[in-house]
Amino acid sequence: MNREKSDNNKYFIIEEADAKKRLDVFISEKLNISRSQVKNYLNSVKVNGIEKKLSYALKINDKIEVDIKNSDKEIDIENPKAENISLDIIYEDKYLLVINKPAGMSVHCSASEMTGTLVNALLYNIKDFDFIGNKSRAGIIHRLDKDTSGIMIIGKNADIVSSIQEQFKNRKIKKIYHAIVIGVLKDNYLEINLPIGRHQVYRKKMTVREDGKKALTHIKVLKRFKNHTLIEIDLKTGRTHQIRVHSSYKNFPVAGDKIYSKSSNKYKSLMLVAKKIEFTHPITNEVLEFEIDYPSYFYEFLYSENI
Repeated sequence: MNREKSDNNKYFIIEEADAKKRLDVFISEKLNISRSQVKNYLNSVKVNGIEKKLSYALKINDKIEVDIKNSDKEIDIENPKAENISLDIIYEDKYLLVINKPAGMSVHCSASEMTGTLVNALLYNIKDFDFIGNKSRAGIIHRLDKDTSGIMIIGKNADIVSSIQEQFKNRKIKKIYHAIVIGVLKDNYLEINLPIGRHQVYRKKMTVREDGKKALTHIKVLKRFKNHTLIEIDLKTGRTHQIRVHSSYKNFPVAGDKIYSKSSNKYKSLMLVAKKIEFTHPITNEVLEFEIDYPSYFYEFLYSENI
């Protein structure tokens, strides 16, 4: 592959080794970004002077012109900007707050998503944060997937963050999730004790694998429907995508799951909510308990004719 340089754009000429590759695959390899980031990271992509679909199969001697967003400066992930984004704050004192994160909001910033995240919102809304230097975590103690809604604890200084993280580590925090899963579960109670690790091929997915980390999930059936089941999940460990991986592996995937279910387009959103949390306040030693209502899309489906 030959490469020419320009002040504003990047140019590549395709050689035999890269022929027949998809355009987005080639770009992700050369710019060291994921395929899903290609659209957000670039202003335009042209092949021989003409804009092509990212599924285009490359040919020998094709000339690729890539116009990169922010090509004149690096994206500063460690210093995100404060944004006027409203937050649903359930509880707040001078040490911490508890919020209800909406579905569709990422927790952290990334190279492809520097705005609209929970961190951006926290930096604007919380005036008494006491952090020095890197703002990229902004008091984040634990996380929820982008499409999962529900309760999160935010610390206002490093000591509070560390103390509550220690409670998580020692499994002294109780987190309860509710989910609508596809299929009708027969058993009222179910324990899933299966290790979880990174998928060998699809690196953004997790999977059950023997050499993975211990993952323990307790499930209680709350209500059965014609084609779905409403369940309560008590997480005993906190692995990435744990509920989604375990439920999918047991053939009752979470409704609306775009990664672990083949029928996600039938649902408005991921039907998974972090509904309750119980923890000890690091300063007052008071046991705090919080519970939220279901989001509107969850309610709508729960009482729809399609369930």
